[in-house]
Amino acid sequence: MSQFPASRFLTKALLSAVFLLLAWAGAFSTERMQSDLQALQAQGPRVAGTPALTAAGEYLAAELRKVGYTVDFQPFTYSRTRDLGSSLQVGDTTLQVSSIAGSPGQRVEGPLAVVPGAGLAADIATLNLQGTIAVVRRGGIPGLEKARLAAGRGAVGIILVTEEPSGTRFTFGGSSPIPGVTLSRSDGDALFNQTGTRAVLDARIVTEEVQGRNVMARRGSASPLAIVGGHYDSVPGSPGANDNASGTVTVLELARQLASSPISEHTWFIFFDGEEDGLWGSRRFVEQNLELVRGLKAMLNLDMVGVDVNGSLGIGGSGELRALADCNALQVACGSAPGGGSDHVPFAQAGVPVLFFFRGLDPNYHLPTDTAADPRLLSQTGQVVRSILERLLR
Repeated sequence: MSQFPASRFLTKALLSAVFLLLAWAGAFSTERMQSDLQALQAQGPRVAGTPALTAAGEYLAAELRKVGYTVDFQPFTYSRTRDLGSSLQVGDTTLQVSSIAGSPGQRVEGPLAVVPGAGLAADIATLNLQGTIAVVRRGGIPGLEKARLAAGRGAVGIILVTEEPSGTRFTFGGSSPIPGVTLSRSDGDALFNQTGTRAVLDARIVTEEVQGRNVMARRGSASPLAIVGGHYDSVPGSPGANDNASGTVTVLELARQLASSPISEHTWFIFFDGEEDGLWGSRRFVEQNLELVRGLKAMLNLDMVGVDVNGSLGIGGSGELRALADCNALQVACGSAPGGGSDHVPFAQAGVPVLFFFRGLDPNYHLPTDTAADPRLLSQTGQVVRSILERLLR
């Protein structure tokens, strides 16, 4: 056994103390994140274009400036459809439906036509849907693609049957050629046995202009190598704790933790508006910053990370970036995540490597009961994102 002089023992002890202090200083504060969650929910539903979202944006900007970031707002406008009481009558039965954002306001009639399987392109390609209202399950491919495929086969309307409760709002993420509504599985499954039944679909919709605003935090003037973001808007009637105050608060706390790190000099933290209406904030950012976007090594998007739906933190996207996630060392259970229709999508379409952090659709998705997110899960998520940034930008 080797012998070491006392000075070397002292040096090792001092280094250990320094590392402990650094670890403590870099720890995510669950108390502070809980306070952030409460502050955002106190605004009420953070619907794009409303005073509630404006107040939420000012809160984020103030917190970021406290730790030395330069904060810019990126304004943009877009058109949004609002439901005025859409309806679906099948035979003598009237069903509760919600129009899909991006649907034209129109009343159509026709027999029901069932699209088999998951309603993928191959399922629709050989169907004769002339003059019918198509009934199709949600999932597999975007609803807008299903609407366009159905319209191409002659359908005059489309009903998407979803796993979520009736009344849950969805968006096409673009303009649909035919009116579309959603129905819960409990209400809509019966339609798959009613091929040929006469139906009336009345999508009662008004179109309005929305003023959106992204919140962007940076240090210095250099273009970023990475963007970490999440949307801070919610849907009407929902305080949006998990969707997506959870991602918003995690990004905010991560920005605080990295404020004095060289990593922050190469990372922008962006809080996107208008996600719930069709990814408008992230789309506008990419469109207006193409040269900057082309120089990115990664875009990391956090959406719905505060409820442990799947028993693990789902991470989807670039395999090379996923390999940088040090989940085992951080003792965080990580699994795969679907592609997802969230703010990483416009970046991926522009050729940027992306990661999507997501814990699954919880039972309160898009409902007034979305009032809770677990700060411990937010902390775990933030630590994984930080480990990726440290390996990517070291």
